[in-house]
Amino acid sequence: MPEKGRPLVARFDAAVAAVEARWEELGLQPRRLDRKELAVYRGRAAEKGWRFAADFPGGLRRLDLIVSAGFPSTPARVALVDRPPFLTWPHVEKDGVLCLFPDTTTMSVDDPYDGVASLLSEAFTMVGAAIRGELDGDFRTEFLTYWHHMERGGDRTVLSLLDPGPPSRPVRVWEGVSQTVIAENDEQLRAWLRNAAPKVAASKIKSRGGAFVWLDRVPIPPEYPSSAKDVYALAESAGGADLLDELARETLPRTFVFFGALAEAGPALATAVVNRPAVIRGRDPLCAGFRPSAVPEHVVRARLFGGAPCDRNSVERVDPAWIHGRDRDARVPTLRDATVAMLGCGSIGAPVAHALARAGVGKFILVDKQLLKSANVGRHTLGVQSIDDPKAAALAHQLRAALPHVEVVHHVSEVQELLLRADDPLAGVDLIVSAMGDWPAESLVDEWHAAQGRRVPIVYGWTEPYAAAGHAIAISAPGDSLRAGLDAYGSPHLVAVRWAQDPRRYEPACGAAFDPYGPVELGFVTSMVAQAALDGLLGQVRSGTHRIWLARRAAVEAADGTWSDELRAVAPNALDGATIVERRWGRSARILAA
Repeated sequence: MPEKGRPLVARFDAAVAAVEARWEELGLQPRRLDRKELAVYRGRAAEKGWRFAADFPGGLRRLDLIVSAGFPSTPARVALVDRPPFLTWPHVEKDGVLCLFPDTTTMSVDDPYDGVASLLSEAFTMVGAAIRGELDGDFRTEFLTYWHHMERGGDRTVLSLLDPGPPSRPVRVWEGVSQTVIAENDEQLRAWLRNAAPKVAASKIKSRGGAFVWLDRVPIPPEYPSSAKDVYALAESAGGADLLDELARETLPRTFVFFGALAEAGPALATAVVNRPAVIRGRDPLCAGFRPSAVPEHVVRARLFGGAPCDRNSVERVDPAWIHGRDRDARVPTLRDATVAMLGCGSIGAPVAHALARAGVGKFILVDKQLLKSANVGRHTLGVQSIDDPKAAALAHQLRAALPHVEVVHHVSEVQELLLRADDPLAGVDLIVSAMGDWPAESLVDEWHAAQGRRVPIVYGWTEPYAAAGHAIAISAPGDSLRAGLDAYGSPHLVAVRWAQDPRRYEPACGAAFDPYGPVELGFVTSMVAQAALDGLLGQVRSGTHRIWLARRAAVEAADGTWSDELRAVAPNALDGATIVERRWGRSARILAA
């Protein structure tokens, strides 16, 4: 505990004193726990504790209230001293501490007794309900927690790409040094591993069979398989015995059986692993008494799925529906099937690509010819390890590594070259984001878009100096165009900020000019561009929509800028900044300001 006299220690002592004084007022006299009794809760950093005794159905039971040095900011915990064996009752951890409230619950830090009283009241209620058998259903509701408590068999991390639902079916398994990956088929498995572990040679990616068994209901702890025989029995009860029979014929070193069931809050997955009996001094238990090629199938099955202990492992879902919204985002199926072309992979294009990938977009085409330079690193998603690498290639690698289920194609070329190719690499995309800030290139994109009949949306995004303002333009209808809001030199008719001096800065190199801004202020702009792109994919933005992010007025003025007359004309109520203005893209701003 911190030294005496320090403010947090004084706060702790005052909270403890307030709780004990209130107990004394109520005539309660819980006994303070000694150091030996507190040591039972060493994993809880228990600093002080008290023991209560209370009557419950069936007799007297003791409850311990413990607090750490962070009390009252860190809530107290309640433990049941007189308890049945672990996992007889739900919500009782191995050391007896009760899980009474969700992690999101907060307690008053100004009235420490109120939190303590709430905990004790809830503890008495929960223990009484457990004694009456009213909480057994919680084992099914919170299956993943209890299966995790019952894990055994090493530190294996199991990652699942499966669609977590019926029917029972054969699946494919890859075992790495520390991870095991389950997939629906070899194609899915190899594609994911190419992205997640590009240094693993293709020759090393060798899969083996596994079984996914869908159960009619979530098992409770007494039903968790403890032996290989239990694994077979559980699969057989769900009609999946034939899957295990097929695996028995392969006599694998480890037979992976993945169980799934529908819990109250969604599908739950778990893994059981049956280990092949070890060959000892040349004697193979699976073949004992038979020639290796002549062992009856039923004998192999009985010996493989015998009484030897099985392993139990938790499963981490890495399928898109879980990664993007934990099965709750209705947009994911649409986004998963979408392809986005990102033209320009710089300080705007790269974070927008990341945002869309994490939102659930399934495929990207990245286009950029430039190399990453050290000056880019401070406001780019790529780091110093990518200096002098093509931005498109490095960003593609970064996205694949972060989200291996996402497909990424990249082109280290100028957009003009790509649009002139006969094979039309952008054919079939669902949306284009242009973040090039290059008028000659974007004018060609605009012409190409018109020639294509504006068949897919294009979102153009750029920022003004100091990121004092940012723009996102959505074009998707034949009557609209990027040109409608620009002059012959590609300058927008509506510029949000005017500067007392030229804000452009220069590096000590030929033609090396840049607009000053940092990653924090840029984040507002890239979020707006990403949102416009997401809206375009989901059909939630009209063609010709112009969104403008305006920084705080004080920040603009501190950088020696002022709002333009055009902005004052079109958005007179937004001049305090820190907001987004939405308007129709075109020449109206210049006309209104005239």
